Amino acid sequence: MSTLSDNGARNGSFVFQLFVAGDESNSSEARENLKTICESYLKERYKIQIVDVFKSFDIALENRIFLTPALVRVSPSPKITVFGNLSDTGAVLKALGIGLKA
Repeated sequence: MSTLSDNGARNGSFVFQLFVAGDESNSSEARENLKTICESYLKERYKIQIVDVFKSFDIALENRIFLTPALVRVSPSPKITVFGNLSDTGAVLKALGIGLKA
């Protein structure tokens, strides 16, 4: 488990857990796509925790994650889970409740 970006969780910020399977191609793409989305749309209002299911399978099981890559929006509530490499930015933003840039 590692933190990809920690820009200080503050009020109005987003906290994500990204569940990946090592360096598998879809997992690598999901890491990059999430980083791009956060830097583009959330600026300094996000924290990302990377959970490699090969190393921390207990955390995956606790969160009922049986498929990777999987992104969990931990905060703000409610928890939302998105599966896949996060390449469809519009769909990811909509699912996570993040407004598009004007």
